[in-house]
Amino acid sequence: MKNIKEFIAKFIVAEHNCNKGEYNFSLSDKDYEFLRIEASSFFHNYVDQHFWRGIEENEFNDIDEDEKKEYEENTLSAIPRTLFQIKQYSNFELGDSLKRIVTGKDLYACYVSYEVNNGMPLDYSDIFYVADTDEGLKIIYNIRYGVKNREWRHSHDLEVLQVLSTGNLVAVEKHQAPEEVTSLTDYNAE
Repeated sequence: MKNIKEFIAKFIVAEHNCNKGEYNFSLSDKDYEFLRIEASSFFHNYVDQHFWRGIEENEFNDIDEDEKKEYEENTLSAIPRTLFQIKQYSNFELGDSLKRIVTGKDLYACYVSYEVNNGMPLDYSDIFYVADTDEGLKIIYNIRYGVKNREWRHSHDLEVLQVLSTGNLVAVEKHQAPEEVTSLTDYNAE
């Protein structure tokens, strides 16, 4: 699992740089685009990436001071995710589109925290599913952990692009325990 840990650690850095750059208008749109492409490169092309800049740099000067302050606060609230654990699975079930791109026999579930400081105890936010694909090692899907309803939910309704079942648990590699009670209970379960 060493290569999976290294892969997800590199993704966390790239995502953090992109998230900080999203609201940092001392960066040009061209410089931000470089960060966006780098962060997006960890996902398979089938996966919808959520990296984009809300407004372009030439529009930034046209917004009022309160909005500029809000953008600055968003830049400061961006934090790198914490990797809690990695679970390795075999005999997993994928939607039809994902079946066509996954070439490996193992699926890795990387449990991570939020990418922004929300003032709450450190807890689960996402599971990024990583697998060997026709494009190399890539994130093929992710699910989110609900803030209000403390349960995992799909990021979209397209079953053809979902991990339908994780299959058999092969191994667990723990890195850091979460602080939030429900997340901690799950973390300690295996």
